Amino acid sequence: MQFADLLMQDAARRGLKHVFGIPGSGFPMDAMEAGRKAGVDFVHMAHESSVAIAAAYYGAALDTAGLAIGVKGVGAGNMVGGIANAHFERMPLVCVFEAGPTDSDTDMVQVTDHSAMFDSVAKSFGSLDRSTANDMLRDAVANALDGRRGPVVLDYPANFDDGDCGDLQEPTPGYRESSPGRPALEQVSRLLAGAKRPMVVVGADVAATGAQADLLRFVEATGGAVLVNMDARGVFPESHPRWAGVMTGNYIPNTVEGDLAELCDLVILVGADSLMTHAPWAFEMPAIELVSRPEHRTTVPNPEVRIDGSLAESLRALASVSKPGVPVESIDAVKQNVLKYFVRPPKADFAIQDIVASCRDSLPQEGIVISETGAFVRMLEHLWPIDRYGGYLGTSGGRTMGLMIPAAFGTKMALPDVPMIGIGADGSALMRLGELEVFARMNVAMPLVIVNDRALGTMKSRQASRGLPEFGLDLTPVDYAAVARASGINGVVANSPEEFDSALANAMTADVATVIDARIDQQPYWDGFALSIGAIPEDY
Repeated sequence: MQFADLLMQDAARRGLKHVFGIPGSGFPMDAMEAGRKAGVDFVHMAHESSVAIAAAYYGAALDTAGLAIGVKGVGAGNMVGGIANAHFERMPLVCVFEAGPTDSDTDMVQVTDHSAMFDSVAKSFGSLDRSTANDMLRDAVANALDGRRGPVVLDYPANFDDGDCGDLQEPTPGYRESSPGRPALEQVSRLLAGAKRPMVVVGADVAATGAQADLLRFVEATGGAVLVNMDARGVFPESHPRWAGVMTGNYIPNTVEGDLAELCDLVILVGADSLMTHAPWAFEMPAIELVSRPEHRTTVPNPEVRIDGSLAESLRALASVSKPGVPVESIDAVKQNVLKYFVRPPKADFAIQDIVASCRDSLPQEGIVISETGAFVRMLEHLWPIDRYGGYLGTSGGRTMGLMIPAAFGTKMALPDVPMIGIGADGSALMRLGELEVFARMNVAMPLVIVNDRALGTMKSRQASRGLPEFGLDLTPVDYAAVARASGINGVVANSPEEFDSALANAMTADVATVIDARIDQQPYWDGFALSIGAIPEDY
């Protein structure tokens, strides 16, 4: 079969009912037609970066690689931002671009070096040739899903010999975990036995390798105080008394990780991803790393021991070291000391804490909250415990703006019957307003909360923390509810907690998407961000 048919039949076999892109007159149009015949619908969006994000989150929700189709040159360049998001958020994605001919070094309209363009954000890049195209497609899907997931890019060159590429191949067998080395396990056991108060830093690799039950038994046996990486919400149940918080890498007093460092004398990292911290490792206590695969980078520059191999086997072997560990009362005291900086400002009429509480109480246990960066992000990490991995899709390694709207769209397209709430910010929403029309066109219904402080609030807070004068960070007031209605979906303005509660209740049951333009009090919101990252003013 021709490559377009091969591509779309492979997508259908993997459970994709939609692919995402912006059409072009060459290969993308052939792919659209091949998808129509295979029962895979083409969803065109307002911008290529949204295409990549939506496709990646769509694929992840179905436990496979999403598929994005793009045009050459500027189109590919526009998609770089979305592919970078998939890289930083560890989302599985295959992108196929039309491209210039492989046998020409002449400047041509829309032709540029795609391999150089995607080098730092794609797991791999390849230019298709008919003799190897079938293998390359199979391997691209496998690579996007393998280990720490991410984007893979394929070029379909203008001089591609579009003859018979063969029939669909069987998927590449998955990675077989190796067993951890016995001498290293014995060394770790001795270190663990000699420690009194271990800290356990948990990454998403624990969930990816099916080691969550083993992690829970290990923590309860060793008495660890648990921090989860930003991408690992729910890997360890956050209602558990040994869960301390989300580790972002601030390492300073008045943060959970900073205060726990004063309590603990050994840290064990389990499936932790070095991409998921804001700053290089700064704990001075001894550290041990349990890593699922040898090619994964080390978070700690010089760990006492690093064990490569099955996380589940390592955790089962080490759970025999039983000790009281960190008292749960001490863990709770650390949390309460930090949570005092997250208390609702008493003089605020409408605060971010009101939004978090309302959304948390409205979303069923099986629901998913989807978010992005903003001055509210630490509120979600401290005030909304997550007990199920996959129930929180917030920005982690990217800490990026403009993520929520396309991520929510892709996730809801994949799982239309799962309750979801998207929470984003006004500055980010301005990047993605064109995508509201896609919610209307594709009949995707869910609440999209826009935290509207009429400014780039995070930077506003950082500007003040550095003693700089206010400058250049305010936004013109925008009526996001009116924009939503003009795009064919619902739009509601909320100026108070009561109005927000009512709007959210209606949005949860509406048959179209609803943008809730939540106009919170500005100054308490900006002041709260500094407190949330441990930057406590002297006069507080």
